[in-house]
This record gives sequence, C-alpha cells and structure tokens, in this order.
Amino acid sequence: MYKEILETFYPEMVELRREFHRYPELSFKEVHTSAMIVEKLRAFGCDTVEQMYNTGVVATIKGGLGEGKCIGLRADIDALPVTEETGALFASRNPGVMHACGHDIHITSLLSAARILCQCRDQFRGTVKLIFQPGEEAASPEDPHGGAYYMVQSGCLENPHVDAMVGLHNNPSAEGHGVFAMRKGVCTSGFDLYQFNVYGKTAHGSAPHMGNDAIVAISNVIVLLQQIIARNVDPLEAAVVNVGTIKGGSRVNIVPDFATAGAVFRYYNNDVAKVIYEHTCAVCKGVEEISGCRIEIEHHTGYACVENDDALTDLAAKAIKQELGEDSCYFMDRPVTGSEDFSEYHLVGGIPTTFMWVNARPMEGMPVAPLHNSKWCPDVDIIRHTAPAMAAIAVEFLNS
Repeated sequence: MYKEILETFYPEMVELRREFHRYPELSFKEVHTSAMIVEKLRAFGCDTVEQMYNTGVVATIKGGLGEGKCIGLRADIDALPVTEETGALFASRNPGVMHACGHDIHITSLLSAARILCQCRDQFRGTVKLIFQPGEEAASPEDPHGGAYYMVQSGCLENPHVDAMVGLHNNPSAEGHGVFAMRKGVCTSGFDLYQFNVYGKTAHGSAPHMGNDAIVAISNVIVLLQQIIARNVDPLEAAVVNVGTIKGGSRVNIVPDFATAGAVFRYYNNDVAKVIYEHTCAVCKGVEEISGCRIEIEHHTGYACVENDDALTDLAAKAIKQELGEDSCYFMDRPVTGSEDFSEYHLVGGIPTTFMWVNARPMEGMPVAPLHNSKWCPDVDIIRHTAPAMAAIAVEFLNS
C-alpha cells in the first residue's frame, strides 16, 4: 500500500537525494542539509517542525484517529571527510566531504516516509515523531558522544514522549537488494577510545641506558594490548582492538622522551569493556615499571552496543513483510562489527528500540564498496524499500 503511494512522488525524491549528495556536510555543520529538511517537512504538512541542537530537526505527524502512543523514526544526516571518487553526475561539490556512509539515502528515506504518513494520517492514531539527527559520525577522543546523545539531552524524546524508536542503515551488497536484516538483542558492537601518552627521558642514541625510551615503551603497550584480547577476554565473547595512530621522536639519534598512540576497542558485551579497561591499566603500569617511563591513559566510553527490543523487532519484521513481502526481511545470526550512536536512545532515553540493516546495491556501473569508501554510492532505488517499511512499522506500532 505505502509503496504505491511513494511511486506518485518518487521522481521528486530521487532529485532530492541527489541534492543531499551534492552538498554533504560534516558532523554538527549540517546547516544546508538541515534547512532543506525543514523546508520539505513543512511542505509535506507535518504538524510541527523544529530545529534542535543546532542542526538537528524534529517533526511530528498526528494521526487522524485520535490520541495514542508515539513512535520515533530516526535518520542520521552528517557526511564524512572523504574525497568522492564515484564519478556520479551528482557527486559532491564540497571538496573533501562526501556522503560515503549513505546518510543521504537515510535522509531521503525518512522524508519519503514522512510524506507517505502525512497523506495517510487518517489510518493511524497517536503521533509519529521524525528525528533527523546530526553528528552520528562525530565520536572522537576529544568528545566521545555522537549526535544522538545531544539530541536526547535536548529533549527529542519528549513533548510528546516517544514510546519506541526505530532506525535503519544501508548495507552495501551485490545480492538481496532491499532485504532487511533484523536481530533481537545485541545488534552492533560497542566501542571505547583510548589515548596513551608516554613520557620518557632523552639521551644520545649511542647511550640509551642514560634515557627512558618512550617509543619502546609505547611499542610494548601496543603488543600487550593484543594479549588482552587473546588471554583476558572470555573466548566465548568477542572483542577486537585496533591501534590506528602512533607518533613519537624527533631524530634518529635521540632516545625519544615522548610517544603517543590512539586505539579503539570494540566489544559486544558491556562487561567485556570493563575487563578490557582493567587489564589496559595493568599493562600500562607494568610497562611503566620496566621502562622507567610515565604513561597517561585517556579513556573514553564511546558508543555502547545497540540492543534491540525483542517485541519491537518482531513487530517491525511483521510490518515489513506485510508491506514488502515474506522474503523482504530475515534475522541475523550474529551482530555486525560496526558501532552506532543509535544506542543512546535506549540507554539514555530508556525506551525500547530496534535498528535494522537493509541491503543496498551500488549505483549502476559502480562496484560494491564498503561503507566510508570514496566509491560507495547506493542505488536510490533503495528508498522504494526503506520508506514504505518505515511508514508501515510506524502505523503497525501506533495501531497495535
């Protein structure tokens, strides 16, 4: 039903997606993007439209069947510092910035769902709240929070109170275009950020015993971090560490007195994060003793694991199958390795949530590329699946 309604204005949404893709904006700088979203939501007939936390947007659509529950539908809106190499006619015109994670598709999907719901408000009771969230990609050692945290703190889940929240993300795939991947319980990894600053003592390279080598110390830390995963984490759990940055030293004949490294741990159980932290501290203390260096640890809890509510996930799967067919979704055996600040809506907001992945083929003539890659550009046809699905889930929840 909803997919037929989408077809009546599908060409307009294709052009809108291209506009979002042409002018991508980095986290918390989505000024043009936000303005376009506000303009379209008002034109579609949303009951309320307001900007929140600078570039975020929250809108409501009230059902024509009376008062009832409220469901939140979320789309992330920020882009990445990537130089586009897709060759698309609508490629990014903002140098060094690209929608390499497909958030332009997410925006267009939710706007399309909003337009459908505005036309079908006589079919449901209660309220649909549309949350266009900035800064999903923003987590850093300086500020581990993404935009979801700040949107919740700014009140996006209140007035009216949101009773459940639904989100989705495109998944690059050559097969199963438009098929949704669902999962009950833990759906994504959580992650913690670490920065290690090592302070040693300089000496001449010919007399290393006169100094305290910061680079050797940080090298030992890096090697021993791998041991935490191999020997301290329960083998029935899963975790991974990646040390992505390392800097130190000034000249080859000087024992370095400073070195620094940055790492990220990912996990699927918040208790594992505690084990990792405790052993990381122990590793650094041990290296301090054998090296004579002082090691500072900067630890930041990043995005927690997204945990899907069982009942809400079942409801979403039912609605998708009713709208798009029995083969339109399946349940994953394992969570995905990436992380998402969508977890904040459950952890901070305290409401049931479900987060889905939808397989998306690449734009015609392009290879399947991973997320955050300069050549990833989903086929816009995916909104023929995502928009009706989100509308169907909203109506199913509100009328249940």
